[in-house]
Amino acid sequence: MKALIFDVDDTLYDQIQPFERALERHIEVAREQIEPLYLSFRRYADEVFEATAIGKMSLKDSHIYRMKHALADFGYQVSDATALAIQIDYDYFQGQIELNPVFPEIFSWCQAQGIAMGIITNGPYRHQLRKIRTMGLVNWFELEHVLISGQVGITKPNPAIFQLMEERLGMSGEDICYLGDSFENDVVGAKAANWKAIWFNHRKRVEPVAPYQADKVVTAWDELVEVIQSF
Repeated sequence: MKALIFDVDDTLYDQIQPFERALERHIEVAREQIEPLYLSFRRYADEVFEATAIGKMSLKDSHIYRMKHALADFGYQVSDATALAIQIDYDYFQGQIELNPVFPEIFSWCQAQGIAMGIITNGPYRHQLRKIRTMGLVNWFELEHVLISGQVGITKPNPAIFQLMEERLGMSGEDICYLGDSFENDVVGAKAANWKAIWFNHRKRVEPVAPYQADKVVTAWDELVEVIQSF
C-alpha cells in the first residue's frame, strides 16, 4: 500500500451525533430508534443523491425528501417545513463535528511510513470543505489530494473519481487503498477502479449482493489502527 484514501462522512467522524442533536430540537425520538432512523436517512439520501448532483432535484427538495421518508419509516409524520428545519439544524451541528481520536495515530503512522494520504467525498463543495476544515484535516492532507464530488463533477461510486485521484497521486490503482463506511459508494467504487478497499462497517449493515468484495471489513473504531497497520 503506497496510498491510503479516506471517505469523510461517518468514517472520519460519527455522523449520528449531529443527526441526533438536530432531531432533539424538533421531535421526541426513542433512543433505540436513532441509529436505525439514521441508516434509513442515509439510504434515502443515497437514493436521491445522483438526481440532486445532476440538477434533476433541488438540494432543498432532496433534504425534505430524505428527512420526511426516514421519519415516516418509524411512524413520525412531519411537515415539509419541519423536515427542512431539522435539516438546517443538522447542517449547523455538522459544523461542530470532531475527528474520531483514532485517526491522528493513523495519519501519523502513514506519514512515518511514507504512505500518501487523500480524501474522496461526495457532497456539495463548500459543505464538505467546511467539515474538512472543522476537523482540522487541512493539517494532514494536501488540498490537491482532496476530491469533493461537488467540485470535480464526479460522484462515487463512479470509478472516474478514483482514477482522478490516481492522476493526482501519480500512482496506479493496485497501490492504493480506500477506507469508507458505504459498501455501495466506497467499496464498489474503489474495487471497480482496481483499488484495495477496507469497508468500515461500524453500523453493522448487511453486505449487499455485488460483484465486488472488500479486502478487509472493520466493525469498530478501535480496530482501525491495527487493521491499517497490518494491511
